[in-house]
Amino acid sequence: MSDIVVKLNINPAPGKAAVTCEPAEFSANRGNQQIKWKPGGNEGFTFYSLTGLSDNPPFSGLIVTDGEIAINDNDQAANEYSYTITVVADANGGQYTTTVSSPTATAVPPCIKNQ
Repeated sequence: MSDIVVKLNINPAPGKAAVTCEPAEFSANRGNQQIKWKPGGNEGFTFYSLTGLSDNPPFSGLIVTDGEIAINDNDQAANEYSYTITVVADANGGQYTTTVSSPTATAVPPCIKNQ
C-alpha cells in the first residue's frame, strides 16, 4: 500500500493549483498494489472525485470516500498516467481541483508513473 498526501490551498499563487499532491509524480513498482490519497495540510476538505485513472487499465476498483481515495494498480509495463482530484473545501463548500486553467500555469498535473 502506498499513500499520496493531498493538500488544499483555496487561495493559490497565480499559475498554481488549489489542490496539490505529494509526491506529484508517484513512482509505482511493478506488480499489483493499492494506492491511496489521504488529506494533509491545514485546510479541511472532503474528497469528491478522482478522474483520469479509473477508465485506464491497469487501474481498477476506484473507491472515493470523504476521507480517502483508493485505487488498485496492476503495474505490468512502464507508463505515465495523469489524473485530476476534486475536493470540497470545509471553509466555503467550493470545489477545487489539481488542474490549473491559467495560460501562465507552472503547475504540472499529478501522475502515477509505473515502472
